[in-house]
Amino acid sequence: MSYQAKIKRYIQILQLIGKSRYPSTIEMLSKINDSGIKVADRQLKRDIESLRYEFGLDIQYSVSQNGYFIQNEELTFPYFLKLLEFSQNIDLLTSYLKEGSTIADIIEFEDYSSFKGLQYIRDIACCIQKKTEIKLEYKRFDSEVTKSYRLQPYLLREYMNRWYVIGHLADTGEIRTFGLDRIIDLLDLGTKFVRGVNNDVVKLFQNVVGINACEGAMPEEIELVCNSYLGNLLQTLPLHESQRVINETESEITLSYCLIINLELKQRFLMMATQSRVTKPLKLKAEISSMIEEAHLLYLK
Repeated sequence: MSYQAKIKRYIQILQLIGKSRYPSTIEMLSKINDSGIKVADRQLKRDIESLRYEFGLDIQYSVSQNGYFIQNEELTFPYFLKLLEFSQNIDLLTSYLKEGSTIADIIEFEDYSSFKGLQYIRDIACCIQKKTEIKLEYKRFDSEVTKSYRLQPYLLREYMNRWYVIGHLADTGEIRTFGLDRIIDLLDLGTKFVRGVNNDVVKLFQNVVGINACEGAMPEEIELVCNSYLGNLLQTLPLHESQRVINETESEITLSYCLIINLELKQRFLMMATQSRVTKPLKLKAEISSMIEEAHLLYLK
């Protein structure tokens, strides 16, 4: 069976487990076949085993609930499902190319330069998995000088159509973020490193919007009051997984977040400044207000 058909089955299985909670084998077979994807009992069990052992998803069977569930779902499920959907879309585009179709006639990308550096993703991911240091030849966007860095990579992160690698500099232990599109060359040094227990980059960035955070920074409770249009839009496309609705009226929706405050978060709030206002914490409210005033003065020139 084709790779595309397998990806479609994987997506269906994960959507059912994540959405319905504890679907039985019979329920999954019925819903998957009703969607037009033909699958037998034996194939379904093989797919679940592949998701469990080949991809590391902790899919368990509950005897009391008579169905399947994903252990630690919030840590793995959304990201893996997104990757599967991305893979399905790439396979679809490839099929168009094989048929002789012109991609430009049916798809317009926001920015072609966002593809730059993607060739490094696989090598970096392997080094993160093996816990080996990498050597980067890197040129910042505001400099013509190429510099060399020795990095202990922890995390690959996508933000605003760009990919970044985040880790500790081997010589100083400082957390640094590097854009893949600015990497000139990359080398796996093979030198093993030990992940720090008290400076877990992955855990730190779970509370971050964007690509920058200071080690030791703590998340804060943030409240954002939006008009009804923006509030409803954000409910369909959350700014962060910590987003919660805490109050709603006919004209306004109040959302709460638990986030580390950084430059990217402030920029996102500024993008929504005509339809929302930060009310907590007061220090962040004052900073956003000051930035809006600076923009106003700039436009008066």
